[in-house]
Amino acid sequence: MYKSIPIACLLFVLSVALLSAQDNQNSLKIHKTSESLNFDGICDEALWENAEQIPMAMFRPNHGQKASEQSEIFMTFDDEYLYLGARLHYENGGKITVTTKKRDGADGGSDNFGILLDTFNDNENALCFETNPSGLRSDFSIANDAQTIMGMMPFNRSWNTFWDVQISTSQHIWSIEMRIPLSSLRFQVKNEEVSMGMTIWRSIVSKQEWNTFPLVSNKFGMFGIWKPSQARKIVFVGVKRKNPIYITPYVLAGLEQKNELNETSTAYELNTTPKLNAGLDLKYSLTSNMTMDLTFNTDFAQVEADDQMVNITRFSLFFPEKRQFFLERNSIFTIRTGFMDQLFYSRRIGLVEGEIIPIIAGARLVGRAGNYDLGFMDMQTTKHAYTDEDTDSLVNLASTNQGVFRVRKQVFNKTSYAGGMMTSKIDVNGMYNINTAIDLIYNPFRNDFLTANYTQTFDSDNPTNNSFYNAGKLYLNWQNRSNVGFSYEFMLSRAGEFYDPEMGFELMENYSRGFGSLSYGWIYNQKDKKMLNQQITLWTWQNKRNEDFKTDISNITLNYNFGMKIGYQARFELSSNFESLVEPFELSDDAYFPIGTYNYTTLGGAFNTPSNKLFSIRAEYKLGTYYDGKMVTFGPAEITFRPSSILKLGLDYQYSQVDIEERNQYFKAHLARLRTELTFTTKLSLLVFFQYNSSDSFGVNNVRFRYNPKEGNDFYLVFNGGYNTNLLREYPNLPMIDQNSFILKYTYTFVWEK
Repeated sequence: MYKSIPIACLLFVLSVALLSAQDNQNSLKIHKTSESLNFDGICDEALWENAEQIPMAMFRPNHGQKASEQSEIFMTFDDEYLYLGARLHYENGGKITVTTKKRDGADGGSDNFGILLDTFNDNENALCFETNPSGLRSDFSIANDAQTIMGMMPFNRSWNTFWDVQISTSQHIWSIEMRIPLSSLRFQVKNEEVSMGMTIWRSIVSKQEWNTFPLVSNKFGMFGIWKPSQARKIVFVGVKRKNPIYITPYVLAGLEQKNELNETSTAYELNTTPKLNAGLDLKYSLTSNMTMDLTFNTDFAQVEADDQMVNITRFSLFFPEKRQFFLERNSIFTIRTGFMDQLFYSRRIGLVEGEIIPIIAGARLVGRAGNYDLGFMDMQTTKHAYTDEDTDSLVNLASTNQGVFRVRKQVFNKTSYAGGMMTSKIDVNGMYNINTAIDLIYNPFRNDFLTANYTQTFDSDNPTNNSFYNAGKLYLNWQNRSNVGFSYEFMLSRAGEFYDPEMGFELMENYSRGFGSLSYGWIYNQKDKKMLNQQITLWTWQNKRNEDFKTDISNITLNYNFGMKIGYQARFELSSNFESLVEPFELSDDAYFPIGTYNYTTLGGAFNTPSNKLFSIRAEYKLGTYYDGKMVTFGPAEITFRPSSILKLGLDYQYSQVDIEERNQYFKAHLARLRTELTFTTKLSLLVFFQYNSSDSFGVNNVRFRYNPKEGNDFYLVFNGGYNTNLLREYPNLPMIDQNSFILKYTYTFVWEK
């Protein structure tokens, strides 16, 4: 034990040294202006001539080289707004490229200009605002220092706030004026000064070139641009922030049609139900860094459809949160306890097995006090009854209160945190599920991070089984986050038999797991190199059942990926797998895998073509043996066609086939999605989305017209439909139309300044 004390002391000293180095970095000071702005996107006012000028350097393809095109960028602020101006030149072979006008539609096909603001200077979370030459508004939030998990994007584009942008373009210049209300940001004020992290980026798609300020390290890959820990520290001098109240009522009207079996179960009848609803959301900043949200008769009716998926694994699929009420600084409520596992998953509130559960009211408070991050949420759902489609039985849900409380504090240095969280789910019948957790994220040096947490479940179904082993989960992870040179990750976790976070997300139950990976990566900054980067990774993980400690899942994978400077990317992967089934795994009604042990090998990969072409393609594939059969999957594969900034077409396709010849069982599924985007202006759009899943013999359409004259003011006209494509698969025969809904929704935000 005593031998570990010097090591701990050394880690602490290194942490303090790193903190001192960060604190000693010269911050860029942004001074207040008294000049007025003619908000027209031309950048010809005196305000810009007196503003701080910000230099840019090339991030890719040739890191550290001089940018090929000139960028004049300015920043200032007044009592109401943060202003960002730019004159972006195209004089050395660059071409102004724009492919969309859609709100939040930045897709890699257009030139792009944006800013990242780590508003609390916590080196982990940030807000981003970007635009393209059409003047679209795209904003998104960053969490977990933009670390990717299981291939997911490190940002959430569903987050929106109040801001605006104007642009002006000519043959050789794109000018931008961006105006962000200070009341749309959350920050700490000390002596009328605010410290933040900031990164500004510009992309020139015709050259596959990205320029940034500061010159962000490229050892973290492309997502390094959006890592708050790599942002330049800036100080706003003379800040006086207003705290308006945002009041957003909504009204919803529509019709819902559904074909249901009659009382004798001999035929289907089309039932039409009118819908009329109204509710209210309120947002108020109690201080510059603490925000309260209240909601009454919350509407979570989806104006946007989730993507359907074909799942041939034993594990549940994870869908990101899209509902606005949950998105403001939502990363504060995140404690990751595994690859995709997390203690709190907001889609558990108001949604059960895809069924929308009405919410009576709710409150949410998030922010920062000193070095403490604080979060509180409480929601009350009404009682609800629905029919479980898998068992065809009636499910009665009692009115339930669901809450979460989170607190954490910076420790050791500015990239390390310790804290705790509690989730509670209690219904009116006294049934409860409560989870408490303590967690640590520790950055001892450079790019190494230790993540550790322990969670305990208290459940009314098992009131006497609350021991450490039976109802707890322990998670330990040590990771080097660089993509250049040697990097590594090691993980241990154990979930007990009665560990059950009902408000969280868990892929598996009652297991012990070990994981390890070792990587080596190269990156090429020289102009004469065609390759951008490459990396080779070897990883392995083992999952053991706690009841007998026998191996449940074992995997060894060798992965190689590379990227070219002109935009092509590819990945190749070879995996050896072992699985032990203690109960049959049903792939479909016609194919299953019986109890037993299985060894199988798969070869997979992916490829992307450059996004600056008229057509772009991305696709994944996997083939090989699968349990006691053979498997081929192709997709998700997407072809995108961008003929203009008004029209964008996307075709997604996924093919899955599993053949178990020895048992004469076969599974085959086609999943297709067709997206059509018509963005007439940055405020007016029509989206048509159709999905077809052959394994369910079902199709879904989502037609959405949106008019968004300004942030907080939205008019939606939505038609959602569900269709059976194999009417003879059940008796009585299914109707072609399963259900339809027509929704008309209007929201308007009133801003009241005290």
